[in-house]
Amino acid sequence: GCWTGNLGVALIEEKKCVVDGMDISSEGLKQAKSRGYRNTYLVNLNAEKIKIDSVVEKYDFILFADVLEHLINPELVLELVRPLLRPKGRIIVSLPNVAFGLNRFNLLLGRWNYTEFGTLDKTHLKFFTITTGKNLLLRVGYKLIKVTPYNQFGFLRHLNFLNKICPGFFSYQFMLVASKD
Repeated sequence: GCWTGNLGVALIEEKKCVVDGMDISSEGLKQAKSRGYRNTYLVNLNAEKIKIDSVVEKYDFILFADVLEHLINPELVLELVRPLLRPKGRIIVSLPNVAFGLNRFNLLLGRWNYTEFGTLDKTHLKFFTITTGKNLLLRVGYKLIKVTPYNQFGFLRHLNFLNKICPGFFSYQFMLVASKD
């Protein structure tokens, strides 16, 4: 979800976007609204019956920035938001890459330790590689436009050039852009 709206505020200020947000936290949504979000929606995407029928807008872009890995059924959520995209709309998904080299090394040593944040965040319900992330979108009928492996934190930013060699090994995260048609 959008939580307190940090990413949306950057889009509003830097790209002059009109931004709506969805989250499970009413407190986070209040902050997002006060920071310039047009509309906010209180939604539990892990509920047995997900209700997004209060969303009447159509969007050029729907962004799931490190969200899908926290969901019980990300396929269902991707299906539910599909009608909210305009005809040439795009969905943008950012996911942590569980196949990142350090994770592979630790697994070889028999270690799979959950952490407070990162690819093995203890709140993650699903884990994705670049291939399984692509397949997730394809399974629910989206058409892939672009896949970008990347690193954004600390020394990892300096490894981005290695993504051309072996993206599944050297990328900490990846971004998928897809259309609904």
